[in-house]
Amino acid sequence: MATVEEQRLKKWIKVLHGRDAEMSRIAAEKLGEIGNPVAIPELEKATAGRTMSVAAKAAKAMGRIGHKSSVPALIQALTDKNQDVVVRTAAAEALGEIGHYSAIEGLELVVNNYVDKYKNDRYNLIQGYERGLFTTAIRSLKLIGTPKSKRIAAQAERF
Repeated sequence: MATVEEQRLKKWIKVLHGRDAEMSRIAAEKLGEIGNPVAIPELEKATAGRTMSVAAKAAKAMGRIGHKSSVPALIQALTDKNQDVVVRTAAAEALGEIGHYSAIEGLELVVNNYVDKYKNDRYNLIQGYERGLFTTAIRSLKLIGTPKSKRIAAQAERF
């Protein structure tokens, strides 16, 4: 017989994949609160295949769980330019919470792409809708805390 926690986990995973987007968002939050890495593959599916709000909550839940196995899916969400900026920002935040060095390359790519895109457009550099993604990526690089990630963050902040 399944434990109470296993039953709760299964219930929220089922709700996560249901039709009701609001309930799916709640399920993603609950799975993050439970914190069991068993939920990560299901959260990965939700990050890639659901509405923007569900995908963002799923990314944040993976960050809250904090297991390095979610890093590849979060990097995919972060670097996918077809993904909504809200989801990409949630993925950047989650990578910082996880704090694993394997996220540095993806975060660096986002920072460099932003700088390249806006280096000749000072107004949009500061006011552009992707600014939150840029600053979140910098914050996550700082949280990772390796000499390399700190150097990348410091260089980006000077821009």
